[in-house]
Amino acid sequence: MAEFTEDGIKGSTATQHRTMSNELENIDNSSLNTSADGNRRKRGKLLVWLLVALLLASVGGLLLLFHDSGSAHAGLKDAKGKISKLEEQVLSLRSELDTTALNLRRQKALNERLQLENDTFRTLLPIYITKLEVANADSHGNAISSYGKTISASSSMYLMPRITYLGLKVGEKITLNVRLYDNEGKLVTGSSSPKGYSYDCKVDPILPNENMLSLSGWGGGDKGHFRPGSYRYEVWYEDMCLKQHVFTLK
Repeated sequence: MAEFTEDGIKGSTATQHRTMSNELENIDNSSLNTSADGNRRKRGKLLVWLLVALLLASVGGLLLLFHDSGSAHAGLKDAKGKISKLEEQVLSLRSELDTTALNLRRQKALNERLQLENDTFRTLLPIYITKLEVANADSHGNAISSYGKTISASSSMYLMPRITYLGLKVGEKITLNVRLYDNEGKLVTGSSSPKGYSYDCKVDPILPNENMLSLSGWGGGDKGHFRPGSYRYEVWYEDMCLKQHVFTLK
């Protein structure tokens, strides 16, 4: 039988204590190692998530940058289009202004020329004829057809001209010479015709402003005096032709 002594008990106890201490130390070391590994894993996972978050943020920033860049490009393109349209409108307005300025200069030059001509007319001419019309008239000078209307050769009697004039030398008395060319282009004359003309008429006196004056006609008392064709009347003052008019008898 084993004998238990005090020293044996104490030694056994010490041995057990050391064994337990070693086991606890091993457990603590194992726990510490396990805790350290867990912390490392946690830190590794956290680092991975941080990297993922940074990657996602970078990708999002790039996408936003591309989107903003695309929007800016579209806005720039739209602005360029508007600027191009405005430039076209400016060019069009400039062209219109240039045309208007050119027309104004031409009109000014025309007005100056007309004023000069008017001054010249007033110096050289007693009247300024603006219109010459012809009517068919009877032997008493009554118009059978309206002035300016087509005349029928079969009903023609006297071809009577009428002038519309502006009086320049108001109150003066003048003589107008008239030429009538027939349908063959020959000057119509008679025994009492002035040299180089068909007949003459008096304007007595010249009236101011615009006036109409029927001159003497040429023809005969029977209908059908003239044949169909083209005729021409000319009204002269001294050596200047004031107005001419071509008309047709049907």
